[in-house]
Amino acid sequence: TLLNGIQAECVELNFSTCQGHVVELAGLLVAYFQKKDYDLTKLQGSINYDYFNKMLAKGKEKGDMLATAKALIEATDALPEYRVLNVTALTLNNAGSYIYQELGYALAWGNEYLNQLTEAGVPAAVVARKIKFNFGISSNYFLEIAKFRAARMLWANIVASYDAEAKCAAKMRVHAETSTFNLTLFDAHVNLLRTQTEAMSAALGGVDSMTVSPFDKTYAAPDEFSERMARNQQLLLKEESHFDKVIDPAAGSYYIENLTVSIAKQAWELFLAVEEEGGFYTAVKAGKVQAAVN
Repeated sequence: TLLNGIQAECVELNFSTCQGHVVELAGLLVAYFQKKDYDLTKLQGSINYDYFNKMLAKGKEKGDMLATAKALIEATDALPEYRVLNVTALTLNNAGSYIYQELGYALAWGNEYLNQLTEAGVPAAVVARKIKFNFGISSNYFLEIAKFRAARMLWANIVASYDAEAKCAAKMRVHAETSTFNLTLFDAHVNLLRTQTEAMSAALGGVDSMTVSPFDKTYAAPDEFSERMARNQQLLLKEESHFDKVIDPAAGSYYIENLTVSIAKQAWELFLAVEEEGGFYTAVKAGKVQAAVN
């Protein structure tokens, strides 16, 4: 019923469900796509399974991450372009983290999946191809461009340290979402300007996809008008500014290159500090990530 009339080969589909039913959903999707005679290798999308985000946001640890993650990877083996292990760094962004913190912890977050699953016998290249990063976008325009550029560089280094041959798997899949941390309640239409510059910095930073929050999200359930405006904000960047036609327009800019190196350095130091203390899972369980962001 949900997918009726949708051509799955033409559009990216992202699913979110109860964390206890993600494997069941993966099985249903594969069966449905096979029944419809789709070319499964062309289908793009994700299933939102993120074990650590619930620990961060709710303080709850539920289920067995390793068993669920392995089962998800096996269930979506027929869908090579589907990402099923999520890094929801957006939570850190909306909690008010610094840019280097969001990136540093996101890298440790992704590395936790890699570390635990490779120890359980899953090849690093397979795990890396199943990880999707969901970042927030703050209103600091140039720093956000630099963050996304630094993220791809650092993640490629992390994946290469597990498997030097896994160059294709080292490509980071990034979804970005405009921040709700800085949306104003009192003059809501100002939010259109904020989310537009945020979307622009993410597009220039090279994200794969993005969500622009409707301007009235802070005080009401978004209606048809605000949802349409949010969609059109992306379409303006794509269809009228042609941002989808340029690869890394910031390359060679002394200012942005300098910012990229600075953020990469700070984020990498934080990533190493987390790893030295036992990894991301240990840090979240001990409340260190929550304390650092608060």
